Order: sequence, then C-alpha cells, then structure tokens
Amino acid sequence: MKDSAPTSELRALVASALGKEPVHWYKPHTGLSAARRFVVRFADGSSAFVKAAVDDPTEGWLRTVYEILSSVGGSFVPRPLAWIEDAERPVLLVEDLSGAHWPADHHPVTWKSGQFGLLFATLREVAAAASPASLPAAERDFRPQWPSIAREAGEFLALGLCSEAWFRGAIDGLVDAEKRVPLAGDALVHGDVRSDNVCFVGDRTVLVDWGEALRGHPYHDLTTALSTVPLEGGPDPFDILPEGGAWAAYHAGRTVRRAYRETKAPEWFRHVLKRISTICLSWAARSLDLPRWNGLHWSEIR
Repeated sequence: MKDSAPTSELRALVASALGKEPVHWYKPHTGLSAARRFVVRFADGSSAFVKAAVDDPTEGWLRTVYEILSSVGGSFVPRPLAWIEDAERPVLLVEDLSGAHWPADHHPVTWKSGQFGLLFATLREVAAAASPASLPAAERDFRPQWPSIAREAGEFLALGLCSEAWFRGAIDGLVDAEKRVPLAGDALVHGDVRSDNVCFVGDRTVLVDWGEALRGHPYHDLTTALSTVPLEGGPDPFDILPEGGAWAAYHAGRTVRRAYRETKAPEWFRHVLKRISTICLSWAARSLDLPRWNGLHWSEIR
C-alpha cells in the first residue's frame, strides 16, 4: 500500500459518509505525524480534508481533535464534516483549507499585514471557549527546568547565548519565576501554536491539529506564540505582554534545555531552539527583576 494513494476501503468510507462520489485524491505536504492525510475532490465540485489514524498514538490524537471540533463552537476550528468509526482506525473529514493562506507554506514563512493581530485576537477567543473536561490539565506534567540548568551550567554556557556573569546574576530569578508560572486553569489551550498550524481564510483565523489540546491558563497559547513570532516578522513579546515574565522563564527553560541536550538534532533545528531561547531570555530579563540582557539577539544566531 502506497501512502500517496487511498485504499479502496477508505474511498468507499468517504463516499458513504458524505454521500458523494470522490473523483480525485491528493496528498498534501503538511503534517508531521504518521496519520494519513488527503484532500479529496468530489463530482459535485466540493472538497474535503481526510485524516486517518494508523496506530494507537494517531488514534488518540485524532479522537482529541474530533472532540474539540465537535464540541467547541467558534470559527477558529476547522468545520467537521464526518467522523467514521467503521474502519479499523477512525477517520475524520473536515473542511478543505488548502485554499487558505498558510504562512508556513512560504519560504521564508510569510505573514500578511495584520495577521499577527488576528492570531492574537483569535487566541483570546480560544482561551474564552469552554474546555472539555476530558482534556488533560496543563500543569499535570510540569517539571521545572531551570534547577537542572543551574546544575548543568557548563552545558548551557557552551551554547554561547550570554555571558557567565549574566547567567549567574539571573539564574535565581529564572528559577523562582518558572516556579510561579500559572499553568493551571479551565481555559481551552491548543498546546502547539506555531505557524504551520495556523491559516487564514479572509479575516478568519483557523488553528489545526488540536491533538495536544489541554485545559489551562488563558495566556498559555498566547505566550507560546509570542516566543516564536519574532523569527517570522512578528512583534517583540515584551511589547505584547510586558507582565509575562514567569511565562518567559517557563518557555526559555524548556527551549534552552532542549538546545543543549538534543545533540543529535539537525543543526538548523538547534539554531531555531537557540533563537527562541534568546527571545524568551530577553523577554524575561525585561519583565523580571533580572540583570539587563546583554546576550545575543536571535538574529545573530546563524
């Protein structure tokens, strides 16, 4: 079976679920999980996006996605068309968003004027939505990273992001701020906001891939987005959330530790981790009572 072609069973299931005859299937390039993905065109000219689970992890993620799409109102989720349980693994059909503007479909990643503002407004809508009680709590698996980084200071300093003097003057404040990050809450949290999970249909902002959704604090998704958007032409996070020091320390700790521990990761990916680290460290320095940041700017890491 070739992943680029749907099985006869999948063709029949989709035709039966929507009562339409599929005439053309193609595999989009998006998506990082093992789930099978297709855009299907029908004889009446309509289309749909098809996502099929292939193993236990992708089935779990897909069930979470369907729960979100079927229970959370709002234009920020793809419109569900059908949920199929008749196959060996479930299949989800949603609206086809291939005609939307996907910032990550361009090289370099390209956001249009006003789209960062649309994203931030949408994340406020997401945080105001009722969160299904079945979602895991965001604080459930929280493990502070800065105490470990303090013990592994040599590995951190080897990244070359800042001076040892800055690190020694800031570490206690980073440990304390991370400890105080307000992860708990009942807000809906997407859990993986980044440019390849965001698209725009006119003024409508749509978030896809809800498989890592959580219940947590209203600022969780916003701060995740703020930690990366400067890399793609977006605003400095301090300018949007100057009171976000604890979140800056939280995101910095998670990213910094990955930057020096994931030694087998591709070099380009480690560069991205280091860039995000400097964005968050600079944000933390401005928002907390830390020494003035005098380390690298993210654009200096190449």
